[in-house]
Amino acid sequence: MSLNDWSQDLQGNGVPFTNTQPPGPYSLDMIKEAKKYVTSYWTGKKKDSDDGWDLPLTVKRAANSLIEDVDGNVYIDLNAGISTANFGYNNPKIWIRAQEIMNEYGVLGIFPSNDYNLPLMIDSSQKLLSTVPKGPNYRVHYACDGTEANEAALKTAVSYTGRSCVVSFMGGFYGRTMGSLSCMAQKSRDADTFRPLRSSNVYFAEGANCPNCMFCDQPEDCNGYCIEKLLKDRVLTHQVSPEEVAAFIMEPYTTGGLMNPAPEEFLKSAREICNDYGIVLIFDEVQSGMGRSGKMWVHEHHGIEPDIFTSAKSLGGGVSPLSAAFIRDEIMEEVPAYHGSTYGGAPISLAGNMAALEYMEKHRLLDRVMDLGNVIGKRASEWEDYHNVWQTRGWGLLRAVDFRQNKNKPMVEYKSQIQGELFKQGIITMSGGQGRYMSMLRLIPSFTIPDEQLEIALEIFEKVIRK
Repeated sequence: MSLNDWSQDLQGNGVPFTNTQPPGPYSLDMIKEAKKYVTSYWTGKKKDSDDGWDLPLTVKRAANSLIEDVDGNVYIDLNAGISTANFGYNNPKIWIRAQEIMNEYGVLGIFPSNDYNLPLMIDSSQKLLSTVPKGPNYRVHYACDGTEANEAALKTAVSYTGRSCVVSFMGGFYGRTMGSLSCMAQKSRDADTFRPLRSSNVYFAEGANCPNCMFCDQPEDCNGYCIEKLLKDRVLTHQVSPEEVAAFIMEPYTTGGLMNPAPEEFLKSAREICNDYGIVLIFDEVQSGMGRSGKMWVHEHHGIEPDIFTSAKSLGGGVSPLSAAFIRDEIMEEVPAYHGSTYGGAPISLAGNMAALEYMEKHRLLDRVMDLGNVIGKRASEWEDYHNVWQTRGWGLLRAVDFRQNKNKPMVEYKSQIQGELFKQGIITMSGGQGRYMSMLRLIPSFTIPDEQLEIALEIFEKVIRK
């Protein structure tokens, strides 16, 4: 089944198209105007400054993998809204189908699904669980974004086990609400301001941060020291006994912090420890799930089943926010504590998910993710010969280009210069990293990006780093 590009280049001038050098004057003026009224994560910025957003871009309209700003510039987006637009911006097929689904079930928009049962929720949940290995063994808790899903996962584990402690694996980004934030150890600024509110019952182990590993040079060299010497011999011996631990929470594919999949042996070891001590294993697949790794769910790659895993981002098909915690059935049989989400599982979100799953199947998008990922991987592997490109890595459409002089000398400012130059030439990327290694750019385009647009974007990327 062929994919249609509904963007029509937005202006029909070819892409990327630069009407005035970004950031244009209207974009900058509207950013200053917005800051008179809007506050967000980017706090503490002066009203008359033009910073505060990741890129100084004011969006006029978006379609598929293109964004047009208010100055008439058209960009190829390799960010996909941080994986919220897996199926392209404003996908008409998904929007129309979602509307049809809501009409079929007689419930439009928002409905208090916490208070009433909905046939739509039953059918959409069955369809969603059909994508999960051993899906009938899970139940779904719906919420609106990733941090809500992780909060639900943590509360469920604590309630189910009757234990009060959690072991978090460093490098993951779990969200900005207090339970999720307490588990986060990616960069200190994420937690510094709120340290008095963070839980003291969270203990930190080394994550599968292979590119920064103190023991191994490459993931294939993994000798398990991060589990054996740090988790077992330090955290679970010196800091907290495993009998006190309710849950392990980790990203099986560390996304924003490193863009690196965990080695199979790492995940197997974590699973075995959880089995031995009755610990709930939680996988955060908020950014990496919903097909982005080339399989529907990351844990499918190694066949290691979590007790709970979470997803969000594109789960609602780009129609409406939706997140979920997939929880083992036997856990939900025994959980005494109450948890809910007012808009979790709203009809518009469930319809968006159903429409997206149908669209994925019809257009064989998992195959396309692998094909496009191979295109990026082949091209990016050649970039490692260029000055300051230390490593390229990733699966599917979860890719990173890491700029360092060597393993221990990240080039953070250089990475920002590359990102800025790409932006000026009409290519949108997202930065990332952890700790002092904030030296990578993420390549996470929509699954529906036209082949020629991806090739153009990669060509421009190569020219910029070749300089």
